[in-house]
Amino acid sequence: MVPQGFVARFLLRTDVLTTLLAGGARVVALVPNADEPYLREELGARDVHVEQLHADVAMTQRSRLWSLLYHLRTFTLGDAARARTLHDKHASFQTRIAGDQHPAVRLVLRLALKALWRSRTLRRAAVWLEARRFTVHPHRELFARYRPDLVVTASAGWFHEDAVLLREAQAHGVATACVVLSWDNPTSKGYRAATPDLTIAWSQTMADQLVRFQELPRDRVVVGGVPHFDAYRRPGALLGWEELCARLQLDRERRLILFCASSPGTAVDDVQVAATLAAAIGRDELGPRAQLVVRPHPIAFRGDRHAPVEDWRGLEREHEHVRLNLPDVRSDVLRCDMSGEDGLLLGSLVAHAGVVVNVFSTTTLEAFLAGTPVVLVDPAIGGGVHRPFAQFTHVRSIVDRGAARVAGSAALLLEHVRAYLEDPALDAQARDAVAALECGPADGHAGARVGELLLELAGTATPARARVATT
Repeated sequence: MVPQGFVARFLLRTDVLTTLLAGGARVVALVPNADEPYLREELGARDVHVEQLHADVAMTQRSRLWSLLYHLRTFTLGDAARARTLHDKHASFQTRIAGDQHPAVRLVLRLALKALWRSRTLRRAAVWLEARRFTVHPHRELFARYRPDLVVTASAGWFHEDAVLLREAQAHGVATACVVLSWDNPTSKGYRAATPDLTIAWSQTMADQLVRFQELPRDRVVVGGVPHFDAYRRPGALLGWEELCARLQLDRERRLILFCASSPGTAVDDVQVAATLAAAIGRDELGPRAQLVVRPHPIAFRGDRHAPVEDWRGLEREHEHVRLNLPDVRSDVLRCDMSGEDGLLLGSLVAHAGVVVNVFSTTTLEAFLAGTPVVLVDPAIGGGVHRPFAQFTHVRSIVDRGAARVAGSAALLLEHVRAYLEDPALDAQARDAVAALECGPADGHAGARVGELLLELAGTATPARARVATT
């Protein structure tokens, strides 16, 4: 199941797919854009079957009960009292809908959520009721045609499309596996909709979170690493400095600052952050001579978003040592789908940067694996709305161990960037410790390891018979 581009990067453009194919598996990718030539050509060249995905969150709107259960599950976790991410997400949601719902309805939902947060029995009952009442079969014909041995998703059902397919597979008696997509998913995306036969976590830290917050059976959770981080630990897998400079017209003699702009909704003025860095570079205030590459978040290029591209281009025109690197988004349907070359370029930027600046992004872990220092931008910078990212469960280890420095003002941003440029070894031990803690076995072979685990679950005693029908 590939409902969005980050999943395509994670499963289809790493050694996960390579290992499945080498093991003799027949792979079918369920995607929302099965008719787009670029994807059919890319996957067809590797003998991957491409089929249309027939599930989206709009399905829940067909029933008020389904919509209610989905809503409640979205804001529910085991041990929810300690999940600051969930509380922040729920508070933001309540603010958005404050004028759209009757106060009595909001009160009932709030009381229902409090009950679910306190009771494991109620959480399981809600999942059982949703599965019992709303297991649908939009892919019945595909199950009959391909007769899969294994269905693979990137969540345990906290994404709606995955919930539909996991339940459908279980109704057909097909084995299921979840390969967790993102660092924050077990603690921020709500409660699972199913219990996969196997869930593959990035690290032991994430495995513990899956047991604690998702209440998955511990004997069904294993650690595999992060497939799309493999390049950081493989010599020669990324572009060299000379080639990177040639591609982006960078100055080979200047240190690189990479600003990975925030995902829309974080209330950070990304343009102002970039302008602060650009102005300081122009005044030579950052110690070693520097240059800035601004990398917008790919979500900003979704159809319902408005990336401030012209503002960034204005900075590029105004400042000699600023470059804009736009993500190579391929599709408006498969959201945030980027080419393999784009991933190579981003990884090379992270690896060669003197410092990465971001807003509590996963690129923090990528930088740590590459040995690159990170400055985290608090949304309060420039008068933005403060959000307690530093207290979110998945980032606590970074803040508690002092592995990255947090900037809550423009002055602190420049101070921290300057300190790292002058001494890249600052906080290096803490960075290494957090990378080991959060990324698991980062040996450059996570994709192959995950692929082997999936082949094993598919029962591939005779590899040529394996049918991993959805990834």
